[in-house]
Amino acid sequence: MSLLADVVAAAGRGAGPATVARELGVDVGLVETVLDHAARVGLVQTSSSALGRAACPTCPPRERRPVACAGCPLTR
Repeated sequence: MSLLADVVAAAGRGAGPATVARELGVDVGLVETVLDHAARVGLVQTSSSALGRAACPTCPPRERRPVACAGCPLTR
């Protein structure tokens, strides 16, 4: 697979940027850049907290949560 596909797949499993970077053997900044790109082109929906920034203001109901919320401890 491509780096983009690998990062998106790992994020979809709930892995954060640091974990994805470690698993793929790449820099965490590269993973964050790939996730930013994937969000901009509509491949994924990410919350700010998924990239280590400020927490989400609200959590959507379980049935409407995007894949990016899977690893967030606030959604459990």
